[in-house]
Order: sequence, then C-alpha cells, then structure tokens
Amino acid sequence: MATTRITIQGPIFDGRAAAAASDFCDSISNEVAEVARTWIATEAHGFDRSGRGGTGAAAAGLEGPIGSNGQYVVRGGIRKGSYSWPWLEGSSERNRTTPFAGYHVFRRTRQRLRRQIGPLTELRMQEFIERMGGSET
Repeated sequence: MATTRITIQGPIFDGRAAAAASDFCDSISNEVAEVARTWIATEAHGFDRSGRGGTGAAAAGLEGPIGSNGQYVVRGGIRKGSYSWPWLEGSSERNRTTPFAGYHVFRRTRQRLRRQIGPLTELRMQEFIERMGGSET
C-alpha cells in the first residue's frame, strides 16, 4: 500500500487570485468610467449650437461615481436651468420633431473607449498579475 500526500497552496487556491481579479474589474470599471465622464464633460463645455455660448450646465449634469462598478448618473430634464441629456445626445422623441439632431457625445465616447480600452487596461494589468502570483514575461 502506498500513500501520497498533495499540498496545494498559492494565490489560486487561497483566494488571493480571485480577489485580485475582482479588484481589477472594479478598478478598471471605475477608471474607464472616470475617463468617459471627463471626455463627455469636456465636450459638453463646448456645446454651443445656438451661437449664444455654452453655459457648462450640461457638463454639470454628470454626477457620480456610484458604487464600485463605474456607474455615473446623468441628471437633467426639460425645465429651466437643466438640460435633457437624451435630447442633447439626439436620442429622444423630441429630436424627431425639431431640427436639432443632437451632439452624439455619448456615442462618440463609447466608440473612442472601444478603440482605447486595450491600452488602458494593459497599463493596470501588471499590478494585478503580481497579486495573483504571476509575472508578465
């Protein structure tokens, strides 16, 4: 009769790798959301289709972050002193009945992020790979 004893240890087995992967997802979600918010706010400060000059109120309508998943709140409505983001974006029912087609800043930001998400995440990856017990070679 033979007896074999196997000891399994390390980040994969003690939960450190899973915790690091979860932290990475939360961290990158927040970072990407903040980058997107900054890009949207920067463009929103320049909204001036009317020729009267931008007020910055649309940019001020971006609030957040909320929680650890990178979500932001976009507030606004159709009332004095507030902007309706769906109308500004060009995605509301109102855009179909007015000549204003929208700025499409959210759509352009989404497209820009899709092109740049790889380099953004790769910059942060090494820190979390090391926490998982590995190294990039």
